[in-house]
Amino acid sequence: MKHLETSYQAPDGVKLYLQAWMPDQPKASLLLIHGLGEHSSRYYKLVEGLVEMGMAVFTFDGRGHGKSDLNRPSAYFNSYLEYLDDIHALYGKVKAYVPGVPAFIFGHSMGGGLAAAYALRFKPETSGVILSAPAIKEAEGTSPILVTVSGILNKIAPKLKALALDIEGISRIPEEVEKYKNDSLVYQGKIPVRTGYELLQMMRYIQSQADEFDFPFLIMHGTADRLTNPAGSQLFFDASPSSDKTFKSFEGAYHELLNDSDRDEVLQDILDWVKKRM
Repeated sequence: MKHLETSYQAPDGVKLYLQAWMPDQPKASLLLIHGLGEHSSRYYKLVEGLVEMGMAVFTFDGRGHGKSDLNRPSAYFNSYLEYLDDIHALYGKVKAYVPGVPAFIFGHSMGGGLAAAYALRFKPETSGVILSAPAIKEAEGTSPILVTVSGILNKIAPKLKALALDIEGISRIPEEVEKYKNDSLVYQGKIPVRTGYELLQMMRYIQSQADEFDFPFLIMHGTADRLTNPAGSQLFFDASPSSDKTFKSFEGAYHELLNDSDRDEVLQDILDWVKKRM
């Protein structure tokens, strides 16, 4: 398969790193949206499986992430709406580069929330959306006081490092946790206030609009996920009026389903689901 690398400059001047993997004769295309703190090169097994089926896979390092942050990853972005604009521009490029074939969208964690919010806001033409452990609902018992304080800090100190990610909660496989920790393109610090605040706004938007999500979709979540709330996936699935929707729950699974103990089953489920809709 052919690997392409390039860049995209958003209207506000932010430059994003893009990459794609192309089969000889693409039968479909997919835009992949990575999660918070990580980057787009962590999905090779999924990419490999999709390309073997004849799918062209396009992805990018989001604002403040991976190779799109020239100094070093910061996980900072100013607005989730700007992030959605990036997705819209890049999805348009995907469809123009590989025209006339089914096009899909995949998002993990924050990327899953962004994929859902993007579909709700822009109503794109798509053959299906795959959401892996999406960020749709805040953690159970989140204090209203904490939310209020984050709103205040967002205005006066948006880049303040505030929220530590539970890195041990990404996988039950110790080697995968170590690989994550040793990846220089993965952001290891606390999440900036503005990023956390914007993700909260995104989740509230998705919850308020979920009953308008009328796209074919597969949603997957581990029951022991400590980084995104599995209840959000159930809420979203129940609210959506889609006639083609599938919810797969993995008992005891942690956050990164494609890097956890059930990864072979998860990968096969994704490939099977996409194949039926190509």
